[in-house]
Formats: sequence, structure tokens, C-alpha cells
Amino acid sequence: MKVVKKKDLERLNEELRGIEGVATALGTHTSTGIPDDEKKINQRRKIFGSNTYKKPRPKGFFRAVYRPLDEFAILNDFVNVVAAVILFVATYGIGSCMPSSARKSKAIISGDEIEVLRGGESKKVSKSEIVVGDVVCLKIGDEVPADGLFLRGNNLQLEERDSEISGRAVQVVNEENPFLFSGSQVVDGYGGCQMMVTSVGMKAKWCKMMRKPSCGSSDEKIDTVEDQVYKLTCSIRNKVGLPIALLGLIAFLARYFTGNTKNDEGKQEIINGKIKVEFWDSSLLEFIATAFITVVVVIPESLRLGVALTTFYSKKRLMADMEMVSDTSVSRCETMGSVTTICTSKTGILTMNRMEVKEFYLGEHSVLEKEAYLTNASTHVKNLLKEGIALNTSPSTPTDKAILSWAVRVLDMDMEVKCRCLVLRPDHRDDEAALNINSQKKKRSGVLMKREVDNTVHVHWKGEAEAILEMCSSYYDNSISRNPIDLDDEQKVKFRRIVQHMTERSLQCIAFAHNQVEPVDGCHTLKEDGLVLLGLVGIKDPCRPKMKAAVKDCQNAGVDVKMFTSDNISSAEDIARECGILLDTDDQEGAVITGEAFRNYSEDERMEKVDKIQVMANSSANDKLLMVKTLKKKDGIVAVSGNNSNDVLALLEADVGISMGNKAGTDVVKKVSNIVILDDNFASVARLLKSSICIYNNAQKFIQFQLTLNLAALAIIFISAACAGEIPLDSTDVLWLNLIVNTLASLALATERPTEEPIKRQPVGRKEPLISNIMLRNLLGQVVYQIVVVLTLLFKVKSVSKKRNTLIFCAFLLCQVFNEFNARNLESIENVFKGIHRDIAFLVCTGITISAQVLFMQLYSYQEDGYFVMLNLWHWGICFGFAIISWPIDWIVKCIPVPKKPLVNYLSDTFKVVAQFGMKN
Repeated sequence: MKVVKKKDLERLNEELRGIEGVATALGTHTSTGIPDDEKKINQRRKIFGSNTYKKPRPKGFFRAVYRPLDEFAILNDFVNVVAAVILFVATYGIGSCMPSSARKSKAIISGDEIEVLRGGESKKVSKSEIVVGDVVCLKIGDEVPADGLFLRGNNLQLEERDSEISGRAVQVVNEENPFLFSGSQVVDGYGGCQMMVTSVGMKAKWCKMMRKPSCGSSDEKIDTVEDQVYKLTCSIRNKVGLPIALLGLIAFLARYFTGNTKNDEGKQEIINGKIKVEFWDSSLLEFIATAFITVVVVIPESLRLGVALTTFYSKKRLMADMEMVSDTSVSRCETMGSVTTICTSKTGILTMNRMEVKEFYLGEHSVLEKEAYLTNASTHVKNLLKEGIALNTSPSTPTDKAILSWAVRVLDMDMEVKCRCLVLRPDHRDDEAALNINSQKKKRSGVLMKREVDNTVHVHWKGEAEAILEMCSSYYDNSISRNPIDLDDEQKVKFRRIVQHMTERSLQCIAFAHNQVEPVDGCHTLKEDGLVLLGLVGIKDPCRPKMKAAVKDCQNAGVDVKMFTSDNISSAEDIARECGILLDTDDQEGAVITGEAFRNYSEDERMEKVDKIQVMANSSANDKLLMVKTLKKKDGIVAVSGNNSNDVLALLEADVGISMGNKAGTDVVKKVSNIVILDDNFASVARLLKSSICIYNNAQKFIQFQLTLNLAALAIIFISAACAGEIPLDSTDVLWLNLIVNTLASLALATERPTEEPIKRQPVGRKEPLISNIMLRNLLGQVVYQIVVVLTLLFKVKSVSKKRNTLIFCAFLLCQVFNEFNARNLESIENVFKGIHRDIAFLVCTGITISAQVLFMQLYSYQEDGYFVMLNLWHWGICFGFAIISWPIDWIVKCIPVPKKPLVNYLSDTFKVVAQFGMKN
């Protein structure tokens, strides 16, 4: 209903005749709900829709592989195409399986039940079964399941996801604001709070907002590793493979028609311009096929298989560790390894969302411990405190739970106090005795009660210290006297300093006050002045264990951690220091700001100051969204971790949205996030970051290894074709390399686990290329070495062609196998065997590759017309010797420094200059 979505109270009352009129129009009753008739309920679903969210259509296996098959069809008639298609199809097959498993795991999250009235009777149904017209019963902690109108109840407060709300509770009353929206959280309320559903599912206000282009659809989306690999594959094929294949073919044709080629029997093919051999026996056919083989060789389709295997294996490992319960987009695991900034909410993620009493003041003195309390407090004050807490505190909020737990443990309070007192309801107004007076800044609650022992009437107040202090004229100190002390202005200043001191240490300060009430005209009223201050309690939501270490791990990885909170600046700064987000050595100017201050900056000021901001206090949903957008404009890759409805906009806008999936996270947050953390702990986000960096690094390792093989093979084929008129690597060699070496190498390099050592590397950034300067340096060094090895064997070995080609093939393949060790560490010149004893999968895959190569050569060489010949131990020693030399070569190459600016960007800039010059001329 548009009236509800627009909060149009005037139209609701005038045109629709109020809530009763809406109920009549929807065929429901505000007291009994809709009829409990399954047939009529299903009819409502057909008319108004169901309370479910549309999910993307699952991508089946054949739909997933259609695209690669279509791309590769042009090569399906040539040598090696079968192997390439198998590898390419496997890549997409694995990729298509992973999202489906993620969808299955995500289904575990949903399915919460909620109480509704149907046919006048209360029953529990799944949230997805709610229909328009249902009367829903709400209690503290519930998430509003759909849009609707408030019917009845007292002091219903919601934490709404409206972008204009600053994250604090908002009171909902019939007269002023009867509108409720899906996803809001009930934080307070009593007296049987109920709502009537007017819109469900995809027709709810928030779902329509999420579908707007401004929600989570930034102009520039980050390319995942898979996207970058796809672009790299196409670029190599179009810009390298085809041109070099064409040049190689032209070079060979020039040699062929000038009479510089011989067939397999050693006969010159063209003499004095005349062809002397049959076409089918000539080398021309072989070289035409070779041109297409070259294209196949330099298309690194196994890159995509390697990335898919890496992600699949690592994701399964994360789920086994119970860090991640669902990932709606598998590629987000890789993206997480590239983030530059993590923005996180405070409550329930950095902190435990479990309040604890940390301070208790009697008068001006702290008496938190039980012994100090028993020694310093008079029996009279003890009884008053027990009475006030028992009658004026309910275990409905974390704050009240903390007070009750502390009172039982320290004050020896028992609930028999309630039996000795009678809560009064003056003027016969329901729930008047538990009157609550609220605002966004001040909150307090009072209760009027009568003692059965002496029939005296008393009032007890509890609430924010500043509000209660204004109601007090005296106080009890830590003496055993029953007489209160006057609370003058000077003494109030002292108490305000105590409150301020607590606030600066991120303590929530709650005050208790009391007074005996005398009847006025025979009636007792809830007195709000002239009270006696009983004590001050400081409550804190403590940081989770090992939080500093988790934040430190992120910072060591070059990832900036920023905190969002609705707390004031003092509390936010204290928590940030306790968690390690702020350090004592940090320059605090500009590091901690309010959401309002950030919102009021100009765009240029935000761009200039956003990097220095570590904490945003008093922040709204819009402030969080603005922060994420600003960071992305500065080419950062942003992850957001949140657990309530105020985080939804930021989660949608972030490159990686992480929600909490156990107790802290709401359903709507889980629906819009990419990754769901099970234990509601930021330490798991840090572990996820470490694992994701490992995924990204493993992908880069395989890319370096694969490109080394492809570029070396390409150069060898081109140089040998142009200079020697023959190719030492034929289609059989290429097939074997693709099937065995690439596949097993992807498994070997994909399974390396993150170590316990701190991560020390700079984050990648939004515009950084996948192939770094370090990777280019490493692979070019190995490519040059492998070219030298093969060409040396090609031109210097005087053996017959078959033995020479066999030697070349074995040496080239073993160089790839031993280069896998070099790829284990991209940057460091440390021992390439470091930690290899823990990487069993790597050792197994490497052993299988070498064993398969030896077995393949031995079996193939026994065939009479085989391409290979038997190698003796001396020949095998030569091959292994050339392969082992790649290790010291790699050590030397890694000592060469590289520039900070990516060489890929230099090449791109050069191409642009050349293109512009060509257009001008």
C-alpha cells in the first residue's frame, strides 16, 4: 500500500477511514485476524503475493557450459581441441556446482517462526507463510516480517532501516506514526504489541528500495579474478596467439617457397621453383596445422580451471572450519583477498552484545565488588536497590539482563521481593504503573508500588543518569546511615563528572532513584521530582576476546579497519582503542568524527579526509553508505560487515558484504550479504581475510606458472618454425601438457593453506592488474631460461630427430614441474621448500606428474612408429639437470627489483599513445 510506504497519515485517516477501514478493505479484523482457512489463505497469496524473496534462477550445468562451448567452436576441427574443451567445460562445470551448494547452505538460515492471530486464535507460522491481513504479535527481539500498521501495545520501539534514522530506537504510536516496515527490529515494547500486515515479500517498501539503481549498483564494479582471467585469456588469444601464429606461418611460407625446407625423408621440397614432393608428404601441411596448434597452446584455458579449483577447495575448507556458512557469489572469496578497507559495525561484531556491570557508585564511592558493597552500604539502601531493580527491570534488553544478573550475584537479590510488594495502577489505566517516558536522548522508566508489610507507597525510577539526576534532590552515600544527604548544585557537578568519566570509558551509566509517596486527594501519583539517588551503575558491552590480534592481522595485511557505531564520540573512541582500531600513537585529529560531520563535508573534503577516518560515531545508514561510496571512488575495494538493518545499504554498495549468521544478524541482512559468518565474530572476518588472501595468492601462483608454460611454448614454436623450419613440440606434446601438467599443477598450487604467520603484503586495489610486476619478472626469467634450454638442444644436439625431440619434450616438461616449486613463493627469495612438508597435496601432485611422464615416455617409445624413442639414464639425468637449474635461476631473478607502477599500465599507456598518433596521421 502506497499510504504505508509513504507514511501518509492524513490520507490513511481521511480517505481510508483509519486502520479499521484498511482492515475492512483487506477482509480482516484487528482483533481476530483473518479466518484460519487454508483455501482462503492461498487465495490471499495469489492476490497479494507471498512473503518470499525472488532468488536468481539456478544456473544448470548445460547452461553454465554453453558459453565456453560456443566460444571454442571455431577450433573444434583441429588438433588438441578435445583436451581444451574438456578443461574449459570442467572449469564452468565446477563453477556451476558451487553456487548451488551455497544456495543449499543458505536455506538453513531462514525459517524463523512468528506468532499470528487467525480466527481469533494465536498460532505460530513461518515468516514466509504470512499473508496480507494477518495480525502479527510482536515482542522484543523480533524482526518485523512485513510492512503493516500498528494496532495495539505500549511503548513499541523499532530500530528501523530508514536511511534518515540514525540507528537509535524510534517510538511508534497509533496517533503519530502507525507505520511498520519489513526488517525493522523490535527493541522495546509491552502490553501485547500487534500489527496488521499490508504488504509482503517483493512488494514491501525495502525490497523496492533494494531494486533501485542507487542501491548497491555503483557505476564501476570490480572485476573478480575469474573475470580478469577471462579477459586475459581473450587478450592473449587475440593480441598474441593469432598474430604470432600468422607471423610464424608467413615466415615458414617464405622458407618453403624459397626452397629452404625439407620433408621428413630429408628431401628438398622445392627446387628451382618446382615442387618435388606430394602435398600430403610435405612440411607445408604440418606447418599450417602448427599455426592453429600455436593458437591452442597460447590460450591458457587451464587458468580458469585453476581459479575455479582454488576457490572451490578453499571455500569447502572455510565451511568445514565453520567460518562461513553461505556464499551467494563464489567469486567474493577471491574479492575478499583484494580488499583495501573493512568497515564494520561495533555491536555484536567487535563487541559481544552481552552487557556487563563494570562500575557501581554509592554516593561518590565505587563499591562494585560484593565485599565492598556489603561493608559500605546500609541495609536500608540495600533493600531499596533490590526493590527498585526487581520491580522496575525486565529481562527484555541486554542492559536490563546485565542489571538483573549483577543484582542477583552481588546484591543477593531474589524475586521474592515482588511477592512482598503490589504494583499500583492509579486511575485504573492499563500499564500506567509501568509508565515509560522516552526520547532519542533521554530514557527513563518508573514504577509505583505498595509494600504489603506497612502499606506505604513508594516510587522507583531507573534510567539514564543525566535524566535521573535532574529528578533528585538528595542522595545516599556509602555510610550506614538511613538519612539521605542534600544534593546541591556543587554535588550534582561531582556526580556529572562521575557520569562523564564512565561515558569516556564507553560505559552506559544507569541511575536508580526512590522516594516514598504521600497521597494527594486520596490518590497516589508517579512522582518525578524530589527523589533520592540510590546509586549509579556503569554497564559495558565488552570487546570480544582476541579482538586486538584480529584487527592487527588485518592491519598487517595492509587493510584499513574502520568502525561504525551509533554511540557518542567518547564511547566510540574508547571501544576503538580497546579493539586496536585506534592506537595511542595515532594522531587523533580527524580520526574520530560523527556521521553528521562526515555528511556535511563537501565531496572534495570527504575524498581528502576519508583515509584518515577510523571511527564514525553517531552514524546513520546513510552515513555508512556515503563512506563506502567515497572509499570506492578512491579506487578502494571495500568490505562491510554488519548485523542489523541499518547496515543494509552499506552491504549492498560494498564489493563484499559480510553479515553475521548466528544471533546478531537479522534475516534481511543475511539476504543482501555475500558471505555469512556463523559465529558473529570479527575475528572470523580476519580469518576469512587471511584465507581469501591465500586464495588470491594461489590463483596468482597458478597464473604465473601457466603463463610461463604458454609463453615459453609459444616462443619455442615460433622461433623454431622461423629459424629451423621444424617444430620440436607437436600436437601430442601439447595435449599431454594440457591434460597432465596443467591439471595437476592447478591442484598442487590450489591447495596451499594459509599459515599462522602474520600477513605482510599491500592490498591489491581496484585498478591493480591481476599480473603484477613481480609475476612478470618471475615468469619472464623462466621463459627466457626455458627457451635457451630448448633451442640449445634443438640446434646443438646432433642426434636423430626423434631422440632430439624426445629429449626436448622431457626437458621442457620437467622444467614446468620444477617451476611449480618456484611458483610457491612469488615475492620472497626464501627457500622454495619452506613449509612443503605441510603441503601434502602439492607433493602428491608433483610426484604423480613426474611418474606419469616417465611411464608415458617408456610406453610410447615401444611403438614401432612412435614419435618418441627410449631415453637412457644419461638422457634422463640431462633433463632433470636442466630442470633443477631453474631453482637457482629463480633465486637470482627474484633479487631483481621491480618498479611500483604496473608494467601492464605502461604497455596500456604506450598502446594509447600509438593509437592516438595513428589516428592523427
